[in-house]
Amino acid sequence: MNQARHLSLALGAVAAVLFAVGCQDAASPPGNITAGVTPPPKGGGPCANFRLTGGGRVDQRDHLGYAKSTPESHDFATFGFQARPSSKCPPTDGSGNLEWNEHNPAEFGGGFAFHGRVTFFTTPTDETAADGRCGRFGGFGRLNTRNNGTLEDVSFEVNHACDVAEPGVGNDHIKITIGTVYTRHGILSGGNIQQHRLTGNN
Repeated sequence: MNQARHLSLALGAVAAVLFAVGCQDAASPPGNITAGVTPPPKGGGPCANFRLTGGGRVDQRDHLGYAKSTPESHDFATFGFQARPSSKCPPTDGSGNLEWNEHNPAEFGGGFAFHGRVTFFTTPTDETAADGRCGRFGGFGRLNTRNNGTLEDVSFEVNHACDVAEPGVGNDHIKITIGTVYTRHGILSGGNIQQHRLTGNN
């Protein structure tokens, strides 16, 4: 891959993460709250020969549509991520990061901002397992709720992130689980998920 193309892809991944960060509220001050913190996700699954970047918005939860929720409901999430497998597989170690911002005040903690670091990257083991353009990754991170609570080392798993077609809106989809109390699964109502081939410099 030439340097200009590599720089273009890298800037795209950074832009996706900054898009999500820009949508979140200021970080809540530390506090003691109770929430599910799950054990480390298991890598499992076959090795992956690609990496993923993505950013955007998810409104619907039924995976049947992608219409935006009403503005007053705030029932949507914004996100940005970049994730890749390690240079040797197995094991299915990975690297990268994820920002996930849940805007719905009826969700856990009155809504939250989550920053995760990727520790594994593989292919899905769910209903998207046969789809060669879907990846699975996860790790641990910090969850800041809007109700003045912070949790450290909360596990997360992107059960699948799928680059289905261009444009990503109405086609690409993502499913995430954070801790034991939150999940969202839907088709993108904004943004894009992109699969990239691995090269010598990833």
